[in-house]
Amino acid sequence: MAILNINNLKKEYGIETVLKDFSLNVNQGEAVALIGPNGSGKTTIFRIITGQEHYSEGTVSVRNDIEVGYLDQLPDFKSELTIYQELEKVFENVKKQIKEMQRLEQKIAHHGERAEDSQAHSDDLQKTMRVYSALQQKFEKGLGYEYQSKIRQVAAGMGFDETEINEKTLDQLSGGEKTRVGLSKLLLMEPDLLLLDEPTNHLDLKSVEWLENYLNSYQGSLLIISHDRYFLDNTIERIVEIKNGKNEDYSGNYSYYQQERKRRYQQRLREYKNQQKKIKELEDAIEQLYIWGRSRDSEKMFKRAKAMEKRLERIDRLEKPQLKGKKMNLELDAEIRGGDDVLFVDNLSKSFEDLTLFQDVNFELHRSDKAAIIGDNGTGKSTILRIIMGEISSDQGRVKIGTNIYPAYYRQEFEGFNPEDDLITALQRETAVTNSEARDMLASFLFTGEDVFKKVRQLSGGEKSRLRLLQLMSGNYNFLILDEPTNHLDLPSREVLEEALQEYQGTVLIVSHDRYFLDKVVDFIYELENQKLQKYYGDYSYYKEKKKKELSAQLEKEQEEEKSEGKLDYEAQKEARSREMRRQKRLKEIEAEIEKLENKLSELEAEMTAEKNIDKFELLQELKAEYESKNERLEDLYQEWEKIV
Repeated sequence: MAILNINNLKKEYGIETVLKDFSLNVNQGEAVALIGPNGSGKTTIFRIITGQEHYSEGTVSVRNDIEVGYLDQLPDFKSELTIYQELEKVFENVKKQIKEMQRLEQKIAHHGERAEDSQAHSDDLQKTMRVYSALQQKFEKGLGYEYQSKIRQVAAGMGFDETEINEKTLDQLSGGEKTRVGLSKLLLMEPDLLLLDEPTNHLDLKSVEWLENYLNSYQGSLLIISHDRYFLDNTIERIVEIKNGKNEDYSGNYSYYQQERKRRYQQRLREYKNQQKKIKELEDAIEQLYIWGRSRDSEKMFKRAKAMEKRLERIDRLEKPQLKGKKMNLELDAEIRGGDDVLFVDNLSKSFEDLTLFQDVNFELHRSDKAAIIGDNGTGKSTILRIIMGEISSDQGRVKIGTNIYPAYYRQEFEGFNPEDDLITALQRETAVTNSEARDMLASFLFTGEDVFKKVRQLSGGEKSRLRLLQLMSGNYNFLILDEPTNHLDLPSREVLEEALQEYQGTVLIVSHDRYFLDKVVDFIYELENQKLQKYYGDYSYYKEKKKKELSAQLEKEQEEEKSEGKLDYEAQKEARSREMRRQKRLKEIEAEIEKLENKLSELEAEMTAEKNIDKFELLQELKAEYESKNERLEDLYQEWEKIV
């Protein structure tokens, strides 16, 4: 059943038509991705759905009983509330329910203390108990007292540690952290239709994978804008591409879309060529009839020619299909050949106050190496890049850049731009070119017409990315240091960057959480974890497989060590068997008690919500107390089970 219907939508900005005849429907429980180049209207559609934008033609309808949740790319939090306090706002109704239940409990207790036996007193007590019972039923059906642990679970999944959740205030957060808080808040709201605009942009790999698992079990519907191709493969079941303002639907994930898009292109190209062939045959036949008509002075020939012309006019001409739209022309050249030794990092350590980011970090890069540094947010990946570039100093260790090596730094936050430069001036700061040459170069990066006179501060994130890449292409660099280079790029631009880096003869060091990009570009990966750097020879998929094997090997090693110790010492072996038997026995006891408690909790819930008990306040209080006691015991058992399993 459809919960969202968009039909024949048209949206214009001045004289520019962004959407024309665009249609989209989302069914209940469906996960749909909206893709297309930057500027194609993806975010505009979200803003139309949520009523923030108007449209000139078409219809947009959301089912009346549907709650829509929208994550803006740049949520604005200005508050001294902690992260936990901000997320707790989602559960204001639950907190009100708790307060109201407490108020009713006090009122009922007060009734019980009074000695009155009047009918009015009895009626008031019965009414209060019915209200309390109904409220309790509603409370138990929701999250109840579990909302606090739910907040911590989601915030942790978004990469916040316990200290940050409890102590960090919103006005202390970076833009990326605010986005993560906004996403956490939206996930906790659990709307029927979840609109996510680039949800992975400020997440590290661990948080992205957590989000994928969360969304795969999400009960509502999803409409996602994302350029993260791994993410799209793992979360969605249908893709809607915006192409020339219209919709093109694909029933599958991103990998399916890539294959099906090529198949449709080839089919349409054949149809186009066949039609062009028929048109050419008709045109040739018409021309021949006119020649014969003139040479023979035959009215009959002229009539046949005119009839064929009308037939030609009636043909609904197919547009020549294009597999890809306009894309930037990125060619990265390392014209200056540096030495074979590009970079040496020796025993590098860095701390900020009481926080140690990393210590004794060692690695090296040689000519034509393409490497990535990956790790959780806050581990110090970007800090390493800044130390290499000399922007900040390390606490100990040294960085050595090789002979004739010229590094270029792509900053994640575009700090290197002068915001008041126009695009021509910004480009000329990197390379000596005339205004005319600069305009040609900018045009090759999709900056045309009056765009070249825009101020840098007026550019979108994607436009700034393209401008910085053009600067890198124009400068005499042979060592590219790229910090999240794909964050603001659309899918076509990411593909262009991938192809350019694959062909690049210089050296590349990348920090990125774009797994698809890493698979395409890098030869090896450095993982920054627990303040140390570990090297993996291969792309991201190889790294993931290697990590699984390492974890498996570690488990086997621990098991083997236990076995070896047992063989060396009979008494120890005997004790180990005894421990294992006790562990297995305890596991069975815990599992049996868990099952018993879960059954008992179900029975208590049934009794608390039974119609026959609705007016029995004392019984309900006893049932509630027993329920809470057994629920606490159940939590303790789960924790014990996790420790010994």
